[in-house]
Amino acid sequence: MTRIIIAEDEVDLLELLQECLNLLGFETVGVGSALALFRELATSSFDVAIIDVGLPDQSGYDIVEVLSKRPDMGVIMLTARGGTEDRIRGFASGADLYFVKPVDCRELGAAIHSLVRRLDGNEPTAEAAPPPPAKVAPAAWTFDRTRWILRTHDAIDIDLTSAEVMLLEKLLRQPGETASRQELLRALGYEEDEAGNRNLEAIVRRLRRKVETVSGGKAPIQTVHSRGYLFSAAISVISV
Repeated sequence: MTRIIIAEDEVDLLELLQECLNLLGFETVGVGSALALFRELATSSFDVAIIDVGLPDQSGYDIVEVLSKRPDMGVIMLTARGGTEDRIRGFASGADLYFVKPVDCRELGAAIHSLVRRLDGNEPTAEAAPPPPAKVAPAAWTFDRTRWILRTHDAIDIDLTSAEVMLLEKLLRQPGETASRQELLRALGYEEDEAGNRNLEAIVRRLRRKVETVSGGKAPIQTVHSRGYLFSAAISVISV
């Protein structure tokens, strides 16, 4: 199994990346600083490192320059800096790949697979058969939209309010993808202003608290910084 270490100081984004990549079949370890990164690297081996530029204790460019000297590990930069000069600096530092936030997890996963094959010397030729599709884990949660019930991975039923149902319907319209704040506000009938955003955040907060109280675990509703929200667990939807 491909092992990935992710250095990202934004906790919500780090958790989202880990959950998405874990669902794609990778094994991930997350850290929030350069110090924690190098401590992990001193005791464990990884196939790929994903590095944020803006870590609190050291520049991501400097970290990449050090890691690029490891011939057995791929290095990916993941940053909000999308300018041409930033990209050039990233590649000059030794990055194999450069992604600008926000990133589609499936695209990132495909890039990681390609990078690992290249490092192993197994990059397929044009005539080679494509790799088999990744196996998708069975759904662990269920949303019953007719009975207004969210069933957890432990088969515990949670009764939903009408607002919570509308929120989930929008979140699950495209499973695994981020629903923007604007989309959610419109679905809930709120204005795109400060009051509307407060109401949206209150619904998300109440639903998270309800799920966590009933299930004893963390609610799989992730905040995607500056974009919206994402339901990060596998789920099936019952419509009738």
